[in-house]
Amino acid sequence: MQTKIIIGKIGYGITFIIVIPALLILWAKYTEISIQLPVPGNQFLNYSVMLTGLFFIISGMLHLLIFGKGLPMNAFPPKYFVTNGIYAITKHPIYFGSVIFSFGLSAVMQSASGFWFVSPLFTLMIIAYTIGFENERTQSVFGKQTYRPLFSISENSIEKPAVNDKIAAYILTYLPWLLIYEAFIFLGAPKDAIYTNIALDNQIPFLEFSAVFYVSIYLLALLIPLMLKTKNELRNFEIDVWLATGIAGFLYFTLPFLVKQQDFTPHSFWGDILWYDRSSDGESASFPAFHVIWAFLFARYFSIRFNKLKFLWFTLAILISISCLTTGSHSILDVIAGVFVFIIVRFRIEIWDFIRFLTERLANSWKEWRFGKVRIINHGFYAGAANFVGTILIGSFLGGKYAISGFLIGVFGITGAALWAQFVEGSPKLQRPYGYYGGVIGVFFACVLIIILFPVNFYIIVAASAFAAPWIQLLGRLRCLVQGCCHGKPVNDKLGIRFTHPYSRVNKISGLQGAFLHPTQLYSIGTNIITGLVLIRLFNLNRSAGFIIGMYLILNGIGRFVEEYFRGEAQTPYWAGMRIYQWLAVLSIMMGAVFTCLPSVDMIGFQLTPALFYWATALGILTTIAYGVDFPQSNRRFARLTSA
Repeated sequence: MQTKIIIGKIGYGITFIIVIPALLILWAKYTEISIQLPVPGNQFLNYSVMLTGLFFIISGMLHLLIFGKGLPMNAFPPKYFVTNGIYAITKHPIYFGSVIFSFGLSAVMQSASGFWFVSPLFTLMIIAYTIGFENERTQSVFGKQTYRPLFSISENSIEKPAVNDKIAAYILTYLPWLLIYEAFIFLGAPKDAIYTNIALDNQIPFLEFSAVFYVSIYLLALLIPLMLKTKNELRNFEIDVWLATGIAGFLYFTLPFLVKQQDFTPHSFWGDILWYDRSSDGESASFPAFHVIWAFLFARYFSIRFNKLKFLWFTLAILISISCLTTGSHSILDVIAGVFVFIIVRFRIEIWDFIRFLTERLANSWKEWRFGKVRIINHGFYAGAANFVGTILIGSFLGGKYAISGFLIGVFGITGAALWAQFVEGSPKLQRPYGYYGGVIGVFFACVLIIILFPVNFYIIVAASAFAAPWIQLLGRLRCLVQGCCHGKPVNDKLGIRFTHPYSRVNKISGLQGAFLHPTQLYSIGTNIITGLVLIRLFNLNRSAGFIIGMYLILNGIGRFVEEYFRGEAQTPYWAGMRIYQWLAVLSIMMGAVFTCLPSVDMIGFQLTPALFYWATALGILTTIAYGVDFPQSNRRFARLTSA
């Protein structure tokens, strides 16, 4: 037994210290041709970043050995849980250092792919691994830990924040915002740039003195954490900035919007200040205008601290927003987008509760109609709509001549999903379940058949399927909500939804009627929206078919890995400590990385034809029958979707 553990540790160490870094380097090398972007050229700074990452990695390992009496923290945990040394600064110094080292090494080697492609995805993978596996594994070994390193979000309490809390707030909020914002400024205008200026922008007068309001936000925004009196106020501020940064950063990537800043010649002190500000800024990262977001965040939190001056703070926020226009730095659309992002951030809890309400309402909307021995269930219509949309999207990349391809892919996908569930997810209460990964296998075989039958490029047909997949899954998850499949595990009433309909799988199979559960179907909808929008952006950037396939597999795998952690279905099998679907998600990520490296053809144009709608309607009807029509009194295989 001891020998087995030693061999396991050696294998684990080789995997994470040698194999994975080597694969990441190879990944960056073979995708270099796809990523033609500038890389920071200050080698002193690049080496500093790389060595800082190395410091965190080595310190994390040494302190685990010294204080914990072993390595690593998850698969073969140390004897003691470590909270001192470098672990007093960050809970995951090895992962944190690995990310920094990856960016630093990529910059030192001037690898555009390593810096802009591999390192960001590597960061997402580490976050997914930590949330989806390591935290759970660590808690199962050492129990729930309450210690708080320096780099921690503030506690939700009315206690006065300490100096360390304020320092952490600055590092955890302003630094990520600055890095993301400056990254897009550094990249500059993309080749598919669209300017947000409209005719009305030309009617706005240029006022040099308004720069006093425009530049004031730099100081005012930095004062926010100092003004907050309780830890929960600081916590809310941190979450607000993270959410705003995430939304803005995602929009900067998916929407290639720029602003044409108004040219001017300085004639005053404030004109000189504005000119200096322009020299370190740019026309990218403009939609939404983060000046506006910071201005209203300042107004919100200063109003909490000095409520009697609330009118003054919001008046100042409005003046700062107007100055974005009168200094010619932003367009009207930029400012409006900034206001909308602030509204989303400000009312995030109310918006989340409203979305949860709608989700819960849909989850309990089961309806069925019986005609003798035949039953029609309403959730089948969502599956039909999903494949209807998917057929149109897939066929649009192939042209009307091969419109039947989308239909064939859908049929094979249904068949594969049904067969997979029989052997992997089977339940004595179900005769006709469906499994996602079986559908993926079915789609692959359909693509092979299509290239045999028609002169269609393999990469094109697979990429078209990948392009459509997020939107198919998004609509398909609505069916999951009504049926109760893919449900989450118990959670508090601030996050969860309740399944109360007696026919829901949550109640008939899992026995969790009325319990608050993670809305994992909703999480999946969210990740598929993100994936789908990223793929649209890549298509607009003329990325190759292989690259689009790879990115779908990677993003889907990352999302599915985390989603599985929150899932609570009793029939989900485990293997080697992880859920079987998490292993499949890892395989999806690895396959995706390979596809991004392979030379392939460019995606062809997107074109709708009448024939697509005929085949889409046929598949929609067939899918509705497969997923929504059954024989509830029969015990034959494939006869019923759920018990009577």
